[in-house]
Amino acid sequence: MAELQGLLDITIEELEENLGTRKLNEFISSSEQLFLSRINSIVEDVINDRSKKVVFISGPTSSGKTTSTMRLSQGFKKNGKPAAFLSLDDYYKMTDLTFDSEGRPDFETIDALDVDRIAEDVNSIISGKKVIPPVFDFTVRRTMEGDESRAIELPEDGVLVVEGLHGLSDRVSGDISPDICTKVFIVPFGNVFHDTKLMDKREIRLLRRIVRDNRHRAAHALSTIDYWPMIENSEKIYFKQYLAKATYHVNSFLAYEPLVIAPMALQDIRKALDDAKDGVIAPNVFMERSNTGKPFADLDRAIEEAGKLIKHLEEIPVIDPSRVPDASILNEFISS
Repeated sequence: MAELQGLLDITIEELEENLGTRKLNEFISSSEQLFLSRINSIVEDVINDRSKKVVFISGPTSSGKTTSTMRLSQGFKKNGKPAAFLSLDDYYKMTDLTFDSEGRPDFETIDALDVDRIAEDVNSIISGKKVIPPVFDFTVRRTMEGDESRAIELPEDGVLVVEGLHGLSDRVSGDISPDICTKVFIVPFGNVFHDTKLMDKREIRLLRRIVRDNRHRAAHALSTIDYWPMIENSEKIYFKQYLAKATYHVNSFLAYEPLVIAPMALQDIRKALDDAKDGVIAPNVFMERSNTGKPFADLDRAIEEAGKLIKHLEEIPVIDPSRVPDASILNEFISS
C-alpha cells in the first residue's frame, strides 16, 4: 500500500534565490531529475520482474498522469521492453450524466466511462490480441472510433501502461492477477510559503488545470474555477482508496514549477475576470450539458475564488516558460 511521501516545501525566498542564470539552470535541472528518478525507479522494478504485463496509473486531475505514462513507456522501450499506453479519457461516454446541486455535470465519476469496454480492451491487449482504442476529442467533447494508426498489439514480453483517474479502480483492474500488475498513484505533493501558505497540492493542481484548460480545452479560467467543486467532491470519494491500492506514489511537483505555472495562471485569470467585468465572458464549457441550462454553476463564487488566487499568485516570482525543458512534465499543461 502506497502512502504520500516526499513532501516538497519551498518558500518565495528560496525561489527568488534561484533566479540567477547559473542557479536557475541548476534549480530546474535538479527539479526535473528528482521527478525522473521516481519514474526510473518504477521502470527498473518492472524491467527486473518479467512477470509484469501491465502498469496502472491513477491520480487526481492535473497530476501529470499522461506525461508520466509516456515517460514510463519510453523507459521500458529504452531498456528493450516493448510498451504501449492506453488513456482511460478516450473511453468517455457522455450519456446518463449525473449532476451536483448547482447543475455541474459529473465527468469525474467512473460511470462516465465505458468501463466494460476498458476492461475488455485491457485484457485483450495483455493477452496479445490486437485492439484499436477509441479517441475522445476534448475540443468537441465527443468519443470517436479510432483508426488503424491507433492499433495496439503487444508481443509476449511487452507491457501495457494504462492511465486515468480511475486506473486503480477494481472495475478496471480488479480481475487481473496482482502478480502481473504494478500500480502507481501520482499527485503533486508540495507547498509554497511566504509567511503563510500560498499554495498546496490542491492549488498546484488547480493552477495546472487552469493553464491547460485555457490552451487545450477551450475553457477560460472562470470555467475551470466554476467547475472545480465537482472535481474536488469526486476526488473525496476516490483519492484515498486509489492511493491505498497503489504500489508506488510519485510526487509530480517540481520545485521551480511555481515560477512558470503561477504567472501563466495569473494572466489567464485576469483575462477571464476582465471579460466578466465587461460582460463578454463566455459560458462555462463544462456546463454545456448541465441539467439547469445555466451558463455557470455559480459565477459569483468563481469570481471570489479567482480574486483570492490572484492575491497569492502576485507574490510569486516569474520566469519565462521557454526555460522549461522540452521533456518536462510541465509541458503537459503549458504547451500551446
